[in-house]
Amino acid sequence: MCARKLASVLSLLCAMIACNCAQAQQGYTININLESATDTTFYLANYYGDKFFIADTSHGQPGKAQFIGLKPLKQGIYLLANAKKEKLIEFLVGNEQFFSITAGKDDSRPAVVVEGSIDSQLFFEHIALVNDSHRKIEDIKLLLDKSSLSETEKNHYLNQLDSINQSISDFRMEIISTYPTLLFTKILKAMEDPLIPEEIKNEQDLAYKYYKSNFWANVDISDERLILTPLLPMKLKTYFEQLVLPDADSVIKEVDALLGLTNGNEIMLDYLIWHFIAEYQTPKIMGLDKVFVHIVDQYVAKGKLGNLTPSIEKQLLERAGKMRRNLLGLKAPDMWLVDTTGNFRSFNEISNQFTVIIFWDQTCGHCKKEMETLSKLYQTNTYDLGVYAVNSTNDFEGWKRYLNEKKYPWLHVNGMKSMTEDFHNLYDIYSVPVIYLLDKKKNIIGKRISAEQLSSLMDNYLKTENK
Repeated sequence: MCARKLASVLSLLCAMIACNCAQAQQGYTININLESATDTTFYLANYYGDKFFIADTSHGQPGKAQFIGLKPLKQGIYLLANAKKEKLIEFLVGNEQFFSITAGKDDSRPAVVVEGSIDSQLFFEHIALVNDSHRKIEDIKLLLDKSSLSETEKNHYLNQLDSINQSISDFRMEIISTYPTLLFTKILKAMEDPLIPEEIKNEQDLAYKYYKSNFWANVDISDERLILTPLLPMKLKTYFEQLVLPDADSVIKEVDALLGLTNGNEIMLDYLIWHFIAEYQTPKIMGLDKVFVHIVDQYVAKGKLGNLTPSIEKQLLERAGKMRRNLLGLKAPDMWLVDTTGNFRSFNEISNQFTVIIFWDQTCGHCKKEMETLSKLYQTNTYDLGVYAVNSTNDFEGWKRYLNEKKYPWLHVNGMKSMTEDFHNLYDIYSVPVIYLLDKKKNIIGKRISAEQLSSLMDNYLKTENK
């Protein structure tokens, strides 16, 4: 065989071997040996935000689990659970997905031995260092509590504490500098809080602004692997509940800024959009439903949300359509509904400083309690208050009998007979009771509140008006 043909054959063989090796490394094989366990059934589960989902199952020998798949696992934090779905051990799945973990109580070697995964190896080394450091710190704190310590001894122990904390920091920085793209590196960096400069630590406003503006500096929002950790939802909760003003426009600004940090990563963008949809469709704080409407308008309606079926898209658009008409600050949509005498009446007839619109039903126990609370507030004459009570049932006779018994001195109407659009759509009513509070100009200043909350809301409004 001539040299040229031999070289060609060798090249082909090398290519075939390389191809076979690449194919051999497709998928995953994870072997876990828990030397003290007796279970024979195990689950491999991955985090997805603050929840976790089963990814694979193993049946075999006591304490030994093997998970094999033809497709690579999504990278993130995984856990091993027993048949009762109790968490036994956590580990990382990064680029290397053919590895083994052995955990036992043999004092002659580390508690956990990892072969084939630098991510998980460093993960367990970090856990061991932190646990050992915390034990030392607790021992030193006990010594510091002694009242007989001299100043020199005190400083000695304080220096030891600093040294222990510095060793943890040095370990983390070594990993970050050595393995910049590693999954564990991204997790370590995201765990770090912004370090406030010494010169502004005692300046509360400056320290807050610095902390807030640098909160996401070490979090790679374009890295979808963070979705498969509980870290991201914790960071989102901290930022939006503790650092961002609970004002719709402020939240919208921060949501847009964070979504911009995804830098084209569609998986992360989808995750965050769905997170914010869940948070603000039924927000805990009044007025933040405007954030939901904004997200639907800017991301759902404009096709920026990927994993979306036509039916879900339609539901989101319809929901936002109902909510956008009754947002805080907007003029309340007019209603012309029939009263107990058969005449059509509007709440715009009410000339009081405040108008309460309450949607209720005389067969609803909670509604009755709200009406009684509202009646007590009304009778105090503390506020210049008018009430437009909208009954939501078609039992006209039962409605009239109940009102005749209670004699609430308000404007009563029934929503089943109307000259205007269905009140369910105008005010997004899907259950009762629901209370809206309007100012003199009939702008919405409170919504979906209880009757007990009305007085504080009106007090706050009056204080703001009088400034």
